[in-house]
Amino acid sequence: MPSEQIFNDEIRPVKVDHLAFTFNYSDLRHLDKSDDQEFINLQMPEFRHASADTPEAIERAVTTYQNKVRKVLADRFDLFMEKVFKFRVSPMRGRGLHGYNDSMIIWDITGSVECGLVGIGGNNDTVFVQINGTGCTKLFEHISSIELHRWLSVYLGVTRLARLDLAVDDFTGNFDCAYAERCFYEGAFRTAARGRGPTMVAHKRVSEFGEISEEATIVGSRTSTVYWRVYNKKLEQKITDSQVTWYRNEVELKKVDIDYLASPASSFAGLCDFAASIEVAPPIKFSKQKKAQGLEFFGRIAWLRRQCGVALAEIVAMTEGDLGEAFGMLIPHKHRRDDFASIGVPDSYQSLMNTIMESR
Repeated sequence: MPSEQIFNDEIRPVKVDHLAFTFNYSDLRHLDKSDDQEFINLQMPEFRHASADTPEAIERAVTTYQNKVRKVLADRFDLFMEKVFKFRVSPMRGRGLHGYNDSMIIWDITGSVECGLVGIGGNNDTVFVQINGTGCTKLFEHISSIELHRWLSVYLGVTRLARLDLAVDDFTGNFDCAYAERCFYEGAFRTAARGRGPTMVAHKRVSEFGEISEEATIVGSRTSTVYWRVYNKKLEQKITDSQVTWYRNEVELKKVDIDYLASPASSFAGLCDFAASIEVAPPIKFSKQKKAQGLEFFGRIAWLRRQCGVALAEIVAMTEGDLGEAFGMLIPHKHRRDDFASIGVPDSYQSLMNTIMESR
């Protein structure tokens, strides 16, 4: 049974109860930009040219380099999870996860409490990190949400969260299931004035003697981008103390802006009128669907400018301002569109590589 100290309604903090995100595995190379000496010590290897210019020797040199890069990235990921999250990861399980080829278990620093999962392998060389409710409780014991936001957005280039659950516990009964139902019929769960609103399911399990064993109000669905669960936490935890009242108001958000993480209370308050009635923090509204692709596009541009601006400028200068040639070096052939040829985007990178390799 939870400690009596938690049943204190003087402060009702909005807490993160589930967190999931993806990032490009290669972006772990940017962690040394945090000026943390431990990441700086794990320097990325430099490519060493083969002593001979035979195809076999070149292939061996490339393979050796790639293996060294993978080793450093793996070490950086382990260090990131331990230093920033205070977690440990298990060896590969040999089991896939959400379309990834393999996965690892996330443990707390003692290695005794399971805190989530990591998916890795495939999916355009991205990594999927999923932290459960227990893991989130442990995570935010030592790091603030705004600091975590900085690590994810600035150094790993995360622009969206795959999933973010925000929860508020109520120990007064003011924000119970009945209140959620009243708010639903008043349209307080709507996230926009126009369009079709969400649906509601009122759930209650009662014995023949009138004893309630389950109580919940569900707004939205599992496939919704915004999915509310208001439920009797006391019944779920099988607390029998008649003096205890405990309801949880929880929202599951999918594919939301990373900035939701910077200020969970204001993000929660800005979701809808129902949320604002619970949380008094100044509400902040973010675009969840409209303009989402545009926002992600501009986020990618900002990320590219921060991390690669100088290098891109050098490439353009090297090609004497010929943007077609510069982009021809940068864009992989498999991502080309047919109209690239019409604007003069050659495969200059491959041509340059061939010239270098054929030179004596």
